[in-house]
Amino acid sequence: MATEIERTLIEETVKTLNTYYVEAEKIGGQSYLEGCLACATAYFIFLCMETRYEKVLKKISGYIQEQNEKIYAPRGLLLTDPIERGMRVLEISVFEDRGSGSSSPSSSMSSEGSSAR
Repeated sequence: MATEIERTLIEETVKTLNTYYVEAEKIGGQSYLEGCLACATAYFIFLCMETRYEKVLKKISGYIQEQNEKIYAPRGLLLTDPIERGMRVLEISVFEDRGSGSSSPSSSMSSEGSSAR
């Protein structure tokens, strides 16, 4: 992947994402108030309002979309939102130029799957 994108760009993206996640996990007055309101209303309050955590997750999704448009997509890469992978990994997909090949995705399947009957 070193040929598609500079290491510093990936590092900057990861640092920014880590900063956002630290912000989301920070416990302060607002988090405490949300917890108290949730208990007092039997958690019905969350039907009416977004939590601070949800707001930061939306900010992260917007940041990832922006990074994909400006940095990753022009280089044939796609950064996947970690929330889509259970917050376990930061996935960067590499798109190959398949304009020269004439094979379809179905013809590239292994023969092992078709021989088992």
